[in-house]
Amino acid sequence: MKRYINGFNGLRTLGVLSVILYHLFPHGFRGGFLGVVLFFVLSGYLVTNSLVGEFERSGKIDVLGFYRKRIKRLYPQMITVFLVVTPYLLIFQQNFLQGLRANFLSSVFTVQNWWQISQGSSYFANSGGENPFKHIYYLSIEGQFFIVWPLIVFLLLKFVKSRFHSFVMTSVLTLISVVLMMAMFHPGMDPSRVYYGTDTRAFSLLIGASFAFIYPMNKLGGKVNKRGYKLSLQVTIGLLALLALAYFFMPDQSAFTYYGGMWLISLLSMLLIALVAHPSLAAGKIFSNKVFDYIGSRSYGIYLWQLPVFALAASKIVHVTAWYHVLWQLLLIWGLAELSYRFVEKPVIAFDFSRPIQRLKAFFTAHWKSRQAIVTYVIVALALFSTVMILASPKSPHDQQLLQDKILAQQKVLQEQQLKQARANVSASTKTIASKYGVDSLVAEKASKMKVLAVGDSVMVAGSADLQEAFPNMQIDAAVGRQALDGPSVLTSLLAKTPKPDAILIGLGTNGPLEQADIDGIMKLAGDKPVYWINLHVPTRPWESGNNSLIQANLKTYKNLHLVDWHGTSNGQTGWFYSDDIHPQGPGAVAYTKLVVNDLAG
Repeated sequence: MKRYINGFNGLRTLGVLSVILYHLFPHGFRGGFLGVVLFFVLSGYLVTNSLVGEFERSGKIDVLGFYRKRIKRLYPQMITVFLVVTPYLLIFQQNFLQGLRANFLSSVFTVQNWWQISQGSSYFANSGGENPFKHIYYLSIEGQFFIVWPLIVFLLLKFVKSRFHSFVMTSVLTLISVVLMMAMFHPGMDPSRVYYGTDTRAFSLLIGASFAFIYPMNKLGGKVNKRGYKLSLQVTIGLLALLALAYFFMPDQSAFTYYGGMWLISLLSMLLIALVAHPSLAAGKIFSNKVFDYIGSRSYGIYLWQLPVFALAASKIVHVTAWYHVLWQLLLIWGLAELSYRFVEKPVIAFDFSRPIQRLKAFFTAHWKSRQAIVTYVIVALALFSTVMILASPKSPHDQQLLQDKILAQQKVLQEQQLKQARANVSASTKTIASKYGVDSLVAEKASKMKVLAVGDSVMVAGSADLQEAFPNMQIDAAVGRQALDGPSVLTSLLAKTPKPDAILIGLGTNGPLEQADIDGIMKLAGDKPVYWINLHVPTRPWESGNNSLIQANLKTYKNLHLVDWHGTSNGQTGWFYSDDIHPQGPGAVAYTKLVVNDLAG
């Protein structure tokens, strides 16, 4: 007999809210991405419970029936997101049409995570605008698990038979996945391959699945005495406290996260699920209320809609995390999730697909003039239009892709300049530099003689030609999509060639939240050498304020750390930037270099 546990909707609420806060406030909720871990563990537990229960009742598992249920549950809302977002992109933000077809098809065939890996896409670096569909990697990992897991469960129950032995064998698979994550993670490098991979993320699903063999929901019951109830309450509070600490403080790219941290959170999540599943323990009551039940029942839709709303808003709106912008984004997500829940999820789940063509024909014949039929016609027309647009999405680049291509071209030019510099140190005259950048001739002369090591991301790439002109002895290592965690390894390489520079210039933090460890790593390598850190002008990114505040705070910690205030200098200067309002062009690149020259040589 199946049990419906309201408390699971409370857990879904916890998971989806943590993900939303992570995308809205990446500095405040560094570990909010772990909400997906909770989803994985819960899915593994519930699916395996269902499969085991079916086998015990009938001696078999209807694998095709299982697939049908999963498709009815997962596909309609996911496809709806694409069908609704596509017309918006066509009208308002055509630059995001680039890659839409591949995003859609890889999502439909549940391989989007592997497509992201094959493209070398970073989950964490967003220099060219955040992919509004990248979060569907989660559904692809689940989808791949759902394809193979019913067959594995059937084989285990048919031939291994012992629940405990099935638990042990599943736990072995779990450990293999954990070891793969640890082996494939490399500190100081973007962990997107590990984050996206089914092989390296399956352990969360498998932890839930393994517990289902030894802790089946339908066999939980019995009253608990007061002491047991009180103990369960204390354990629940303790687990919630630990999870809250992780959601607040576990960074998405830290070594601890991948060297066992995510595995530990999976175990804690499973313990919390086990407490909620028991009908007589405190956890079930804590997570069972009308608010949690409402949000949890719509959590799938909320998860699907949140990133398109956040990503598309961030690419258009300055200071997107201002409270009034946050409010309308949350209301929009709620409205879209509610509509898709009422008019997509519930009707599709209730629809009898045993004779779909006959039922649709009967509906349109009997009700072709009704309001319901007219709405259906409109939805079908929108779906057809959106599908055509997805399949015909351009291969040729639009604004954002053109910008990225231009910056990549500048990166190639920068590399060629570095080669030429190594062969012959030829520089423009001091007078020319002073005139072009509006600096004193003595300052320009000093800059021309300084040995500077520069580490940066795409913003520095955009200004690299001018920097190289003003500082002919500057060694620039800047790259599109570079994260701050890459800084120490890049600086180590530069210091090996030039161990005694006059100054070190850092331009990192455009592509994601800065961590204290990133700054500490660079300052440790610098020793007593002066370090100049360029703060950020990224008004369409939620981490701008947090990154700039962290840089500012470290000025007191490190006496040899100096601020290059690009944020203050460029504020309000819209003509200085490309269309993304992040990368300097023309007069902006000149102003960027002028600021650096005055700060380093003034």
